[in-house]
Amino acid sequence: MTTKLFIFILFFLCFQANATEFIVNNLNEFETALSNSKAGDVIVWKEGNYVDIKINFKRNGTAEKPIVLKAQTAGKVSFSGNSQLLLSGNYLQVEGFLFEGKCTLEDKEHVISFAIGSKEAHHSKISNCAIINYTHAETTGKTNYYVNLVGTYNEVQHCYFSGKTNKGPTLLVKYKQEKGYIPGSDVAPSSHHHIDHNYFAYRTFSENGGEQIRVGTSTTSFSHGFNIIEYNYFEDERIETEVVSNKSWDNIYRFNTFIGNDGGMVIRHGQKCFVYGNYINGKAGRKESAGLRVINPNNTFFNNYVENLEGSDKDLKSPITVMSGLENAALNEYYPADNAILAYNTIVNSVGAAIKIGVGNKNNGKSLVAPKNVLLVGNTVVNTVGKNIEPIVIEDPTSTYTLTDNFYTNGATSEEGFLQIKIKDLVLKDGFYFGRQLTDKSIIDAINQRLLVHQIKLSEKEIMVFDVSKIVFKKDVGVIWIKN
Repeated sequence: MTTKLFIFILFFLCFQANATEFIVNNLNEFETALSNSKAGDVIVWKEGNYVDIKINFKRNGTAEKPIVLKAQTAGKVSFSGNSQLLLSGNYLQVEGFLFEGKCTLEDKEHVISFAIGSKEAHHSKISNCAIINYTHAETTGKTNYYVNLVGTYNEVQHCYFSGKTNKGPTLLVKYKQEKGYIPGSDVAPSSHHHIDHNYFAYRTFSENGGEQIRVGTSTTSFSHGFNIIEYNYFEDERIETEVVSNKSWDNIYRFNTFIGNDGGMVIRHGQKCFVYGNYINGKAGRKESAGLRVINPNNTFFNNYVENLEGSDKDLKSPITVMSGLENAALNEYYPADNAILAYNTIVNSVGAAIKIGVGNKNNGKSLVAPKNVLLVGNTVVNTVGKNIEPIVIEDPTSTYTLTDNFYTNGATSEEGFLQIKIKDLVLKDGFYFGRQLTDKSIIDAINQRLLVHQIKLSEKEIMVFDVSKIVFKKDVGVIWIKN
């Protein structure tokens, strides 16, 4: 036995000897166990179906020794009625619970919340948990979130969310507003959350407010989030035009898969966000699927693969939509997508114009403000279908933009910077098209310069060539006890 292995085993045994495992099956037992727990302890909830259980998990672990609350058998501890799980403190972990069935929560009570009252959770995690059809009907008018993600440095990982039908996003990242907070200020604390390997399945809501994930709100849209949303799978979201809605600064959305949704990946508010390496396949037969939409200045979209979009004849649902703003825009309105970088994205078999620049929300009655200094470099448009098959349409002629080394296979455009090629000039490998790549070092450098705030530097290949191995499938996400 090596010295290092011996030391590891000794450390593990010492840790086990110092940890206590509590077995509980009701609130009184849980609260007693919690009050007696210390860093490193584990509270195990017995198998069973529980109704009207409100768990207040309020305690402090440490980075090395979190306090863990878990199901005796993952998926075999279920809650319904007005049950909730609320976390407050530091270094807490929750594993294996199921919320399912009749929901009687009051308005604005959330299923899982990383806060108890005003006391938030930090450095805490939920994993291998599921919330399925635990929702009010839309007609009740009640707003609930499946997950209210507040605090800082928290994680939502390998969870399963399905069947939400009432108002409010499935998962909301909410920033803390201290007393005297001024809407539109940037003083709300950065949250630094990590949301990964989750399955977001069917949900519907007939009006605005039915997103799967919303990161921030209009009021805190100038907050610097530094959240990372990656390797999630989104499927069959209905009606809402925004599957994911960003409403804060400095967030990353990468390597997510979107299949058959009515909406798209949208930077609705906020600046200096990154959307890259995502795979979007819109084919659902509903003629509503959307792609990538950018609003607000200084956002960066690169190396995304978008195909089979069906809603592209609608203004907000093109594969790539670059929006105008509104004059004297309020916080909840639109700012133009100035200085957007859209590079090395691939658009395949989608209906209508592939890229639209200067799209405006014409329903607000204010004058439009066209986006300025938009850069489109190295994008490839393959086999556009339908009536309007231009690779690019400039909706607002006062927009300013630079087009360089973009390619398309069919349709027509008079815009310089788009070169027509034949499909045979592309490489088709495992069902994915790979276009002609002309390196623009200035764009590579510009993207990496923007990424510096996240301490990320990518190679030319990582920026320019879509990595099929990064696509997540159902089997890669969600809880281990439900087969996707």
